[in-house]
Amino acid sequence: MKKFDEAEMKNIRKSIKKRDRPEAIIPLQGTKNKGIDPDTGEGYRYESEIDIERKKKFARMNSNRKQNKFTNTNMDKIDYICEQLTNAQIGYLMILQCFIDYKGKLVKSQKDKTPIKTADFLRILGLEDKRRTFYDFKDKCLAKGILIYTAEEKTYSINKEYIFKGAFGGMNVVSMVTKGIKEGLEGNKPEELAMIFKLQQFVNFKTMALVKNPDETDSNKLDFMKQKDLAEALDVTTSYLSRKLYQIKIKGEYIVAKIKVGTEPTKFMLNPNIFFRGDYVQTQETIAVDVAPFFKVRKKN
Repeated sequence: MKKFDEAEMKNIRKSIKKRDRPEAIIPLQGTKNKGIDPDTGEGYRYESEIDIERKKKFARMNSNRKQNKFTNTNMDKIDYICEQLTNAQIGYLMILQCFIDYKGKLVKSQKDKTPIKTADFLRILGLEDKRRTFYDFKDKCLAKGILIYTAEEKTYSINKEYIFKGAFGGMNVVSMVTKGIKEGLEGNKPEELAMIFKLQQFVNFKTMALVKNPDETDSNKLDFMKQKDLAEALDVTTSYLSRKLYQIKIKGEYIVAKIKVGTEPTKFMLNPNIFFRGDYVQTQETIAVDVAPFFKVRKKN
């Protein structure tokens, strides 16, 4: 192996260019991703394995963020919404949150920023033949401050204090992949969607499990909700849960998983492919990839 004096090392540092890393390399002390080929004395600037993996991760994150649009529900305001609206109206609100822009304004789509008008509301909510039902919903939401009407622009918005799109700082929120919900609304009644909306306040930050202490970070201290707890929280019977809640599907996946291990009580989990807390990519890499089989709807032979 060739040895280099200080003058040679100085010249090597000056001449280093980015190139493919040779099989053998001596890192230069005090520098990042710089080294020399011990056989030729040629200097190199290279990417470490950590940097390469980090770039791949960022690429995946950016790709996922572009493909998936999210809306956020303030967990601390779920009780207020549920106290003010009927179950059907909660379901309608959950549908509408798929159509907000970053200012909270209700628009036709991500590409078409045209504000939603009455005819659009009726079509989106499936209430073309139930106009009275729509006006009851709209008037209640306006009266309770859940919807906001801006007369100058003639636009409707969802109050960003409750549901919004974009950064949420330190606020406790559950995020929802709107594309998944929009594509899977058919076949799910508003009253059934209301159960999912209510369950969001029990989602644990680290595991997506439905628990009584959703902000607990120690998995050994989680207080898992039992079936009777879910029924009580949703104000329905346990038999109704079995018939309705556990059967709700979006794009070929169940929304809620029932997990039974040995003699332990059954635990419940919200689908992390559609709902998540914190960073979407982190949820996908640390939770969703491991639990995906629990939510898949098996095709009957």
